[in-house]
Amino acid sequence: MKNLLFLLLAFCVGTAKSAVKTQADTTVKGAFVPVEIEDPRCIGINKEPAHATLMPYANLQEALKANRHQSSFYRTLNGSWKFNWVSWPQQRPVDFYKTSYDVSGWKDIKVPSNWQVEGYGTPYYSNFTYIFKKDFPHVMSEPPKNWTAYKERNPVGSYRRNFTVPANWDGRRIFITFDGVDAGFFIWINGQKVGYSVNSRNAAEFDITKYVKPGENMVAAEVYRFTTGSYLEDQDQWRLSGIFRNVTLWSTPQEHIRDYFIKTNLDKQYKNAVVEVSAKIKNYGSSSVKAAQLVARHVEGSGRHILEHMRARNAAQAG
Repeated sequence: MKNLLFLLLAFCVGTAKSAVKTQADTTVKGAFVPVEIEDPRCIGINKEPAHATLMPYANLQEALKANRHQSSFYRTLNGSWKFNWVSWPQQRPVDFYKTSYDVSGWKDIKVPSNWQVEGYGTPYYSNFTYIFKKDFPHVMSEPPKNWTAYKERNPVGSYRRNFTVPANWDGRRIFITFDGVDAGFFIWINGQKVGYSVNSRNAAEFDITKYVKPGENMVAAEVYRFTTGSYLEDQDQWRLSGIFRNVTLWSTPQEHIRDYFIKTNLDKQYKNAVVEVSAKIKNYGSSSVKAAQLVARHVEGSGRHILEHMRARNAAQAG
């Protein structure tokens, strides 16, 4: 396992410029297999950097409820999605993300869920053994014929649904966050490719501002059961797939607190503490924003202000 981990890290930080070649498979003919799913250097495309959990609120009263799911700038995309499942990537409907593609005949699947629990494919349990042919970084190589993966080589779930962007979000940044997708996926908005993500247990967040339009929009996600990330996600567990955590649409001002860290340094008696707050301000706009003040306010449950501190913030450059 240590040797495998070292090998994976070596691939991730290596400087080799040649693309990782996807092995051809002559058993099933059809669509191409995306090179990204077998490239250990590709852990995401167009993903936003990781940050602390955050949610803008319309006012202080909303914020004091401490329920980000009730923010005016939050919309859930959980619920019913159109769904198609195939056992090989070559069999998938490659054009399903196009707005002209008719999915009305597809079945529905609930999100979040694992597709095996919903009746698609085979659930595996394994405590340490790879359930696909070990041939790093490939996940499409032929295993023994008595393996389930011989016939279900790398199942793909194609998900689609429509959503509406509220009119009062106009002029703001709009993000979509997938809290957990096993194992890797591509995303499109209104037929335009947005990005790709692996690392199934961490959130994948995308800025979709330039892809959405007022009113009704369409999101498509193409989920692969195995990627090179599956070599590290080989844990003692049921191996299940799909969009298995929340999907969220949310909005921010063009300039907002993008990340923060709060540290409490307690005294030796553990009675009093010094609170340190640091924050990163991101300006997504096209022009610089003048210097302002950053306010950190400690508010108790009743709404009474206990502590407030202001600090000058430098001008935020565009982008």
